[in-house]
Amino acid sequence: MSLFDFQRGEKWHLAMTHPDDEISIAAFARRLCQGGAEVSMSWTHSNPVREEEAYAAAAKIGVPRERCFVFGAPDGDVVDHLLPLSDRFAEMFATVRPDRVVCGAFEQGHLDHDATNFLVNRCFEGKVLEVPFYHAYLRSYMRINRFADPAGQEVIELSPDEVEWKKAFAKGYPSQRIWWNLWWYEAWEVLRFRRPELAKTERMRVQVHRDFRSPNLPPELAERVKRTPKWRRWVAALDALDR
Repeated sequence: MSLFDFQRGEKWHLAMTHPDDEISIAAFARRLCQGGAEVSMSWTHSNPVREEEAYAAAAKIGVPRERCFVFGAPDGDVVDHLLPLSDRFAEMFATVRPDRVVCGAFEQGHLDHDATNFLVNRCFEGKVLEVPFYHAYLRSYMRINRFADPAGQEVIELSPDEVEWKKAFAKGYPSQRIWWNLWWYEAWEVLRFRRPELAKTERMRVQVHRDFRSPNLPPELAERVKRTPKWRRWVAALDALDR
C-alpha cells in the first residue's frame, strides 16, 4: 500500500511551519480533499498578513478555515518556544484526532522546520509522514524538494493539470519571495544539467529518525552541521526543555 493511498473519511493533518511550506505537498493535499478525506492544517509561525495567505492557500486546497490552526510563533525563533507550543500542539491533535500527520522533514534546513517536526513527534502518537523542504543550513545553496537521503521515499507524478495548478498556487503568497526563489532555483538546476521538477513531483516517507540530538543527514554532512552555531542553538533548546 502506497503512502499516498487513502480512504474517504480518513483524517489527515498537515503540520506546516510557515505559510507557503504547503507548496511542497499541495497537489496531493488537494487530491485528499477531492477524494473525501478530512484534512486539517496548521502553521507554527504566523503573523496577520501571512495568516490570511495561509487561509487563502488552504481554501484553494479545499480545507475550510474552521479546520485551520495558527500558532503565531516568531519566524526564526520557534526553537525558543518549544514548551508552550507543545501544550498547544497537544490540544490541537486532541481536537482533530488525525489518522496521519504530514510535516516537513527533520533535515537541518531551517531551525523552525526542525522545531515543528519535533513538536509533531512529541505530541502525536500515530504515523508521521515527512515531506522534503530543503537542506542543509550550512550551505548557501540548499537542495529543494529532495530528501538528503532518498531511502524510504515514495514519489508521485503530477498530471499536467496538477502541474499548472501547482504553479498558480505557488504564486499565492504576495508577502514573500517564494515564487521568485523557486523560479531561480529551477533556472539554476537547468544550468547544472538537472531536470527541473519542482512542480512535477511530490514525495513523502515515513519518519523513522527520531533521535533529535543527531542530524538526520549523511555522515559527512551531519558532522559539518554539528559544528555550526545553529546546531548548538538547537541542542541548547532541547537541554532547556529537558530541564
